[in-house]
Amino acid sequence: MGLSRRIFTKEFKLAAVQRLERGSSIGEVARAVEVNPNVLHRWMREAGRGPGNVFPGQGRARWAGGAGGA
Repeated sequence: MGLSRRIFTKEFKLAAVQRLERGSSIGEVARAVEVNPNVLHRWMREAGRGPGNVFPGQGRARWAGGAGGA
């Protein structure tokens, strides 16, 4: 049986990013919230894009613009 993709709420992601901003290490937060450290890096990058673009939700393109793919 395959693994299913977990879905995290905007509030959950923001709380994890805030822990990082308060000085917790990536590894520490990753273990606490049970996600890969690379996911936290992406959440931090997305949170830095500004309040209007933070974690847009299900079914929306991750990045605005660009046609992507071939």
